[in-house]
Amino acid sequence: MQVVAEKPGRLVLHPGWVAFAGLALAVPIGALFFRQSVAPDLPMLGELPAFSLLAEDGKPFGREDLLGRVWIADFVYTSCSDACPRLQAKMKKLQDRLIPLEQGGNIGLLSISVDPERDTPQKLKEYGETFGARAGLWRSLTGDQKEVERTVVRGFHTAMAKMPREDADPHAEAFDIMHGERLVLVDRMGRIRGYYDADDPDRLLRDARALTGGGRG
Repeated sequence: MQVVAEKPGRLVLHPGWVAFAGLALAVPIGALFFRQSVAPDLPMLGELPAFSLLAEDGKPFGREDLLGRVWIADFVYTSCSDACPRLQAKMKKLQDRLIPLEQGGNIGLLSISVDPERDTPQKLKEYGETFGARAGLWRSLTGDQKEVERTVVRGFHTAMAKMPREDADPHAEAFDIMHGERLVLVDRMGRIRGYYDADDPDRLLRDARALTGGGRG
């Protein structure tokens, strides 16, 4: 390789130098992008047990229906007027950020009712539609009270409990439902891999996408 002087004060680089410089720069830049695309190793925080619930379409939905897809789950109930609408709005934003391949089956959203005695599949379907839930992508589950409690508390390790209200109004609900507000990340084998603040969607989506790559699921 050589540098040829065309005119005094002006250098023309031999094509070989240009190719070499391109390769030299490509290595560190490529490594940088690789490091940014790979999330830190995610811990194994538990394995979901078998469960039997009902989806918003009225059909049975169990652990086997989760397998093969990465899921982001939250816990809500339709008569909740504060935390649940905020959680659902954030789930909608996550849904909107999924690329077509992810929407096609790599990542799914899951909302589980913590008030199954009142939240029928039809009510959950209508509730999901209010927030723009896409059929087949964002599922909602309800079922027998004891089965829901077992699934949420012992399976997802998320709190839920009825709390008596102190309202003087006899027409008001006699209780509130306390429930966890963290989002749960589940891998393609039905294992819990993380709990996330709903206000940190970037980290959650990064980790969810890492689990779809095949090396961590």
